[in-house]
Amino acid sequence: MFREMRRGKQALHTAACEEVLKRGTAGVLAVAGDDNYPYAVPLSYVYDAGRQAVYFHSALSGHKLEAIRRNSKVSFCVVDKDIVMPKEYTTYFRSVIVFGRIRILDDGEEKYHAIEALALKYAPDDSREGRDGVIGDGTRFCMLELKIEYMSGKEARELSRHKLAIATDKWKLRDITCLYEKESRAVYSARAEKWGNVIIKVSEDKKELKSGFDMLKALDGAGCCKAYELDCDLGVAVIEQIFPGCPLREEQNHEKRVEAFYSVFHAIHTSKAGCEGHETYMDWLERAERYCRYSGAAAEIRDKMRRACQIGQEMFDKYPERVLLHGDLHHDNILLGGRGYCMIDPKGVVGPEIFDIPRFLLNEFDYVSAEETKAHIERMAGLLAQETGYDKADIEKLLFMEGMLDAVWCMEDGEYTAELLNRLRCFY
Repeated sequence: MFREMRRGKQALHTAACEEVLKRGTAGVLAVAGDDNYPYAVPLSYVYDAGRQAVYFHSALSGHKLEAIRRNSKVSFCVVDKDIVMPKEYTTYFRSVIVFGRIRILDDGEEKYHAIEALALKYAPDDSREGRDGVIGDGTRFCMLELKIEYMSGKEARELSRHKLAIATDKWKLRDITCLYEKESRAVYSARAEKWGNVIIKVSEDKKELKSGFDMLKALDGAGCCKAYELDCDLGVAVIEQIFPGCPLREEQNHEKRVEAFYSVFHAIHTSKAGCEGHETYMDWLERAERYCRYSGAAAEIRDKMRRACQIGQEMFDKYPERVLLHGDLHHDNILLGGRGYCMIDPKGVVGPEIFDIPRFLLNEFDYVSAEETKAHIERMAGLLAQETGYDKADIEKLLFMEGMLDAVWCMEDGEYTAELLNRLRCFY
């Protein structure tokens, strides 16, 4: 129904699109206006991630409402960044467009939810009494709800380089080498005058960037690289570069891989790092399930992602402890350095400690053929159960959950997932 982006390498993943919608303050709503002329009107708005909806305030009558009553199909665009680069005859941009159907809210409870959400966004320090005084009985205005059916975002790839140039001046960086550039994030190695060899992370998902940085800061080198500086407004973090930096993937002995993994797993979970302000694993799972529901994913994918959410909730209930997790503790995020193996690139997500195990197991698929997968994973899950004390069956359940989460993330990035899904079938 909805067109794929022509220049897919500039596409933003869903989480980055949602961050744009959350921090934006105005956008343009396009409706089918009079005499088939498009009518595009700038509006303030609030995005509700839980309901996958955008809410607007409106007068009781006018061109916009007449158009909506004739045709409920609309699009809404938010421009997040537009840096004009005169010498290059271009701009460094970022924007998001959503498509869906819009309706006028008649139910009193729905209408109050929408106007309060809008008030909390634009006047967060006001009291409930103050908000209620402005809202009144709600008869002087309309509230509109746009239910999102499709969402896409786009960003100029040069935006990361522009931020890197600012960071270079700020922290006196030199010998910069690009390690990774994709969509709204990039990673560079450099030498800093103050700290020596460093990694520069550039990301438009500033919430995730800060979450991971705060976790490293709290751990202070215990089982991890050190965190040096964060400019959250710019979306750039400076962290320690690990030498020699050999990834755990290069270790061919499976028992030694488990030992190295557990040494890091144990070290990072003994920290007193706080969980406040961080997303939970259930937030991730529910977002992925919503993506499957609204993106037109195949019924099999939707069903399996729904099962993954059920497993996540089951494990959240079974293991009530809440710790700050790495969230992506795979073989390439565990590096050998002067202090032994340590982790890099944490996401900083909240959940039971056991949730940091399945990502490691998922990478174990790479060591065996499809036919050998089940036997190898069962052997590795048994070793991990011995080391951690967790139930082997629960570890295997979480592997399926993590595999589906990874598959959906790959789908969001336009990557092929058939092989991964095929291997997960023996654990479903």
